[in-house]
Amino acid sequence: MTGDITASLSALIPKGYLRAAVNLANIALVQHDPETGSVKGVSPQLAKELAERLGCRVEFVAYPSAAKILERVDQDEWDIAFLAADPAREDRLLFSPAYALIEGTLVVREGSPYRSLSDIDAEGVKICVTRNAAYDLHLARRLAHAKVVHASTPAESLDLFVSGNHEASAGIKQALERFISEHDGFRILVEPFLIIRQTIAVSCSHPAAGLLVREFVEDALQQGFSENVVREAQRNGIVLAN
Repeated sequence: MTGDITASLSALIPKGYLRAAVNLANIALVQHDPETGSVKGVSPQLAKELAERLGCRVEFVAYPSAAKILERVDQDEWDIAFLAADPAREDRLLFSPAYALIEGTLVVREGSPYRSLSDIDAEGVKICVTRNAAYDLHLARRLAHAKVVHASTPAESLDLFVSGNHEASAGIKQALERFISEHDGFRILVEPFLIIRQTIAVSCSHPAAGLLVREFVEDALQQGFSENVVREAQRNGIVLAN
């Protein structure tokens, strides 16, 4: 093993094993069993395969939101994080190429007139959003008139939308589909306002680690994802990048 590879491994797995931060709010990519604490899905499967490639075990560090992961970037709690790429995060994170694409969209009340983001971007409109989610960062740049009302998690955002005087709630398509399957009187806008690029991120302070992660994702994109990753993607309606 060359000195450069050894240094890169030390940067990526300083504890000798891989600590992978997963966002439990992103149910499209991570499914959590509260009884056992286990996680499965596209992101955990990729973490397992990266650890296998590195020749070590993986331990998952679960967070309730992307914002909570971001808060802990410099606290030595995780080595890699499964997060969406966004320009607002580039001062703290290095992103791999996207491994999956997820739709960000809006849920509204059935009788509302809104059909697109441009319809809903109007004075007096309030949209419930999970703070520092990829779609929150995007809406902050995109909205000219509508205002966002922040919540800590997607579940809290939806609760706020249902109980408050708000016109919409933003989220990933899979989570909003689950919501309308359990609640009458709501619909999802057909056209997404954002295609979210899901990546594996590392802290900007570890560029050598970032190179190893980038090579791992690039190899998967070039050679094809494993059968296990493809199976998890199909099970959860995920579009893998190519």
